[in-house]
Amino acid sequence: MGMLAATEEVVTSIPEALVNTVIGMGTVFVVLILISFIIYLLKFVPSLLDRSKKEEIVVRSENAAPSAPAAKPAEKPAPVVSGNTDDTQLVAVITAAITAAMEQEGTPVAADGLVIRSIKKRF
Repeated sequence: MGMLAATEEVVTSIPEALVNTVIGMGTVFVVLILISFIIYLLKFVPSLLDRSKKEEIVVRSENAAPSAPAAKPAEKPAPVVSGNTDDTQLVAVITAAITAAMEQEGTPVAADGLVIRSIKKRF
């Protein structure tokens, strides 16, 4: 008799378990779809921020007193560089830039701890 009562209880609880499972899985999928939609919308945030900054600059320039147009400096011709130059100065500048960027991110770099192994020029 004890076995019969246990099987009746299990049979009546299986539909309830299935309903609970469907509700739980449905909730999870709805939340996942909502999260993916929010992530999709995040790609539009930088353009909105740029637009608001441009509008702020326009408002500031309209409120400013009119001034004389700025004289455009004469452009200097670019120096001619031959293909067989010594790139040690270029490597030093790139190394310094990488070191500064890493320190700005919070990554400590020792004075002699950074070695540039290769630099590939892509034009």
